Amino acid sequence: MSPAAKARAAAAAAAAAGAVAEPAPPVGDEPEETRERIIRVATALFYRNGYKGTSMNAIAAEVGISAPALYWHFDSKQEICFRSVHEELSRFVHALAPASQEATVELRLGRFVWTYVVLKLRQSEWLSTPGAAGAYSQLRSAMTRRQRDRLDVLQRQVMDQLRGILDAGVAGGAFRFDNATVTAFAITTLCEYVFTWFDPDGALDASAVADHYRDLVLAMVGAAPDPA
Repeated sequence: MSPAAKARAAAAAAAAAGAVAEPAPPVGDEPEETRERIIRVATALFYRNGYKGTSMNAIAAEVGISAPALYWHFDSKQEICFRSVHEELSRFVHALAPASQEATVELRLGRFVWTYVVLKLRQSEWLSTPGAAGAYSQLRSAMTRRQRDRLDVLQRQVMDQLRGILDAGVAGGAFRFDNATVTAFAITTLCEYVFTWFDPDGALDASAVADHYRDLVLAMVGAAPDPA
């Protein structure tokens, strides 16, 4: 069913229930801008209230449109949830990718960790529990198998990138540790939960905290201290 047909059906159902139907969007509207606003609002609501605790009416009210109008952009609440989480993960993967282009493994790992921490702290400004906390697991479980698989692909990209940096460091003699899998999970867990203690009004800003985490991780893998 086309978006217009879905919206007409939703509008008809709303009219049958005595509600005011949402008119079709005029040609001059910016549907992509509205879609992005829906995703942004829905992401915050899903992470704050969970999948079951977030209704289409709540999303629509926060965006400033009626619930039937959501169906011009998405098929269902499940699709909104998937798109919200998928786009947030995609931005995360894209932001981490340049770390692998640095000249040395020390710089690659340092930039990876620094970027990871800053991204998590930026997420915490508008998501109540960003990342791999319980909220994400609950949202993931509400999706189809195919949707979950697509999210897993993105998460594996992050881990594969980190493993590649660690393996190259060991192969070149720059890093020293016994188990790459344990080390990779230790690093990602360290970065993932930085939001649990960070105070935006504290003595350290996000960049300074990221500097400390970068140095901690480099010391953890046995990298030589930066002479600078």
